[in-house]
Amino acid sequence: MSEPSKNSKFIPGITGDIEYKNPIFTMPSILQPYKIGILSYSASLLATFAGYPLDSLKTRMQTHYYKNALHCFKSTINNEGIRGLFRGITAPLLTTSLSRSMTVSIFTSSKPFVSKVIPSINTSNWGLNPETENFVQNFPVSFVSGLLAGAIISTFACPFEITKIFQQIVIVVNKDSNLNLKKNELPTKVFSVARDIVKYEGWKGLYSGYSYHMTRDAVSAGLFYSVYETVKLELQSINKKSDYFNDKVKDKVDAICVPLSGAIAGAIAWATVYPLDTIKANYQKDVLNNIIRVKVGLPKLPVVARKLVPNISMYKGFGPSITRSICVTAVFFSAFEYLMQKIA
Repeated sequence: MSEPSKNSKFIPGITGDIEYKNPIFTMPSILQPYKIGILSYSASLLATFAGYPLDSLKTRMQTHYYKNALHCFKSTINNEGIRGLFRGITAPLLTTSLSRSMTVSIFTSSKPFVSKVIPSINTSNWGLNPETENFVQNFPVSFVSGLLAGAIISTFACPFEITKIFQQIVIVVNKDSNLNLKKNELPTKVFSVARDIVKYEGWKGLYSGYSYHMTRDAVSAGLFYSVYETVKLELQSINKKSDYFNDKVKDKVDAICVPLSGAIAGAIAWATVYPLDTIKANYQKDVLNNIIRVKVGLPKLPVVARKLVPNISMYKGFGPSITRSICVTAVFFSAFEYLMQKIA
């Protein structure tokens, strides 16, 4: 990377130092302590909107039978219109974006404390160079920091994710279960969904499947941030040492390392926890099915984590999910680090 100019400055980012040059806006001093949270929330709004249709397809394919993603897409458009792909987006735009922003803030705040608690790995006999040594020592610290951030935020996020899933699949559940409620009788708005959950399942219904949710978020956040930091720092280190590019090209390659690292980290983390997410989605689908059954005067059915249904596998809907993960993480980190560089 080229040497910083007089108008440039290094500021702490979630992956070390971020350099910004000639900022386009200076944040008021009263907001400076909340800068990371504000900018990560702004970037998350864009990322959530970009990936939501794929999230809708993923949830439908996890909980119901479709031949493939294209079949799911066509079926959704035919039965619900384009709005079906965005049903339930209001809550995620606010809560998922806030959750991601809070996760970043908790992660960055907890790293200094975690690094003091976790003992350093003894690599004296490994023959590592200083930069590789930093990567090795950083990985466990980032994993534990992400683990804590994911677990803490899941407590806040779980009720909102349940209402989102219910909105996404309520029409499909009603149709596939032959419960025959009219569309205007189904809870499709976020407040009507939350009201029905509390009415028929009690307040604890908002935390149906919470143990799966918390484990998923903790493990995925731990993997995501540790892989993201390691890959980004490694790629930028290789780029910095390269003799094939001049400084101007190296700056552009550095920028590409951000979305690429986010995409790789998101894909690895999501692939690891996806079976648990499928179990959670089917558990919550059973809760929704019971709510609709009670509405039409039928008794509740047992709610189980995973039923032996031939048409539902642990990786059903993985294609849209991994595409969404790559899209969302690339958009989020590109926007986030761009804002960090351009807003002082």
